[in-house]
Amino acid sequence: MESLIRLLPDVLANQIAAGEVVQRPASVVKELLENAVDAGASDIILRVKEGGKTFIQVVDNGRGMGEMDARLCFERHATSKIREFGDMQKLLTYGFRGEALASIAAVSQLELRTRKTDSETGILVRIEGSECKAQEVIAAEKGSSFTVRNLFYNVPARRNFLKSNQVEYAHVAEEFNRVALAYPAISFSFYHGDALIQKAGTGNLARRICSVFGESYRENLLPVSEETDFLKITGYVGKPGLSRKTRGEQYFFANNRFIRNGYLHHAVSTAFEGLLSQAVFPFYVLFLKIGPEKIDINVHPTKTEIKFENERFVYSVIQAAVRKALQQSMLVPALDFEPVSPWLASLTSGTSAPNAPAQSSAPISSGAGFQPKWQNQFPVMQGWEKAYTSTDKDQRIHDFESGPRPEIEITAVQEKPRPFNLHGKYLLYQVKSGLMLLDMARAWERILYEDLLEKSESGKAVSQQLLFPVNLDFSETDFRLVEEMGEEIRALGIDWAPFGQRSIVVSGLPSTLSHLEPVKLFQDFLEQFRWNTGKLKIPRSQAIQRALAKKSSLAQNFQQWSESEMLDLVNRLFACKMNSQSPDGEPISRIIGMEEVGLLLR
Repeated sequence: MESLIRLLPDVLANQIAAGEVVQRPASVVKELLENAVDAGASDIILRVKEGGKTFIQVVDNGRGMGEMDARLCFERHATSKIREFGDMQKLLTYGFRGEALASIAAVSQLELRTRKTDSETGILVRIEGSECKAQEVIAAEKGSSFTVRNLFYNVPARRNFLKSNQVEYAHVAEEFNRVALAYPAISFSFYHGDALIQKAGTGNLARRICSVFGESYRENLLPVSEETDFLKITGYVGKPGLSRKTRGEQYFFANNRFIRNGYLHHAVSTAFEGLLSQAVFPFYVLFLKIGPEKIDINVHPTKTEIKFENERFVYSVIQAAVRKALQQSMLVPALDFEPVSPWLASLTSGTSAPNAPAQSSAPISSGAGFQPKWQNQFPVMQGWEKAYTSTDKDQRIHDFESGPRPEIEITAVQEKPRPFNLHGKYLLYQVKSGLMLLDMARAWERILYEDLLEKSESGKAVSQQLLFPVNLDFSETDFRLVEEMGEEIRALGIDWAPFGQRSIVVSGLPSTLSHLEPVKLFQDFLEQFRWNTGKLKIPRSQAIQRALAKKSSLAQNFQQWSESEMLDLVNRLFACKMNSQSPDGEPISRIIGMEEVGLLLR
């Protein structure tokens, strides 16, 4: 009887294995860059075309390979990193399984040119779909050059699942950034087509961070350093201004290997408690140096997930190290607490309070003598403080209960309602059926969104020229995003032009946005745009308009708005086509009926 179980051909086995290791062009870039680092290269060049779909090349000046190794490296489970299982306990290199090159060669047309340092000639190897097409002696530069063409050419189903060139390019750029951040002592160059996208020269980590994300990060980096017998932590966290609404600029490296770990990310987030809201993510680039025997990296095919021998201890050290960095920069006490009056301190403590000093260096847990700074941002209602100006508490109570009441012009209010500003957030307005409660930020966001939408559709957007044009530096990913939607941004009245490799110059803004600082405008706008496109799945033009409207609403200081400005807000809101919801679908206003108002007083 014929056996039902049989061995798969090597070609088919490699194609199946490639499904785990090679998911998209960025996977190839990751494996080739890491191999170049493991080869001891001091200069690495990455070139891609069409987001890496048709062409990927990594050139390094590392050790190179001889004739036998150049052919053997494409076989499954062929590796120079380990010899026995015990080597896994002291592994510090990127690769070790011997699967990557075999998987890449199984689903592409691959060419290798390599020469060892002590050799006068090099080797050329060409492989298509795991089949060796050529191997010959050539003249070659020291090091290795891997060229991958037409990824998934023989697996059409996988190729059809690839995204657009722009999306695949963004993933490639992210993989490049991860390796570049991990090794600031190595020079990296990145080309897309014929254009030099990024040149990262050798230097320290801070310089590399600025090279990747832009010079604007330089003044916003806080050094982190902590060392124990078990673990050493170094790197940088960003000041609160670098936080974003979407993930992406959070980097953990364990022994220089990029890892993902939600538990450790939580340690950093809790260290920022009180400085950031739960809806944003802090910036950080943190390196964990730990004995290789204390971790297990053989968990996932991509090797981005690892297990720690004592993860709780790692969590505690990270949290303490980040917290210390924030405290040393005076961010935590400066943002969270400030002295209060002795009178208020005596009320909260129940005792007579000593004179409060003008400045205090008390820790966060100092208790009654301190209060959150945000409490000072909400002044009491108009008229309330006038009713309590007397120094005699008993006299104040007597005046209020038995004395003459202040005259209130009820008739005037009924004829012409006056808005009331509640804590710079809500607008209270008398209507026929009771009281209208209106969220001013959401109302302004709706007004501006419809204004931008109308001007974009009619082509009548007007730009207000800046007195002094502003130069803005971006990370590579952000710069490409601005370029991609450049015409749609201009259609809204934002005048900009490329200025250098990853910079633009802004010369004009729409009149409704002219009060905003251009650098912060673009940073927050891009972040909100990513959130809109990722969460709401809406057309790009709408995502741009919503992002600008949201940014403008968040930047408004409604606390200082005059009565006429608040009345104008109400009038403009009810002139909108959709005045009940913000662009995100959140309710803008609510009518509280007289019966409900009465219930609140019972």
